[in-house]
Amino acid sequence: MTIVAKSTSMDTIFLPEKLFNLLKLREGDAVKIVVEGHTLRVSRLEAFLNLRGVLADDEAFDCAMAELAA
Repeated sequence: MTIVAKSTSMDTIFLPEKLFNLLKLREGDAVKIVVEGHTLRVSRLEAFLNLRGVLADDEAFDCAMAELAA
């Protein structure tokens, strides 16, 4: 698969349909993009947010969430 990179000032990332389906994403899904060197990691935000209920009283989790938001 070849991907062509283009820039935009909007907070939107466009993915080829094959990759979109491989990642099991749906139109409008919120994702967190992390760039590490030459690697682009895509994570669904809902996975992180679902942990909030389980870890409601965990101070370390609160600090980690604050770090992600920064």
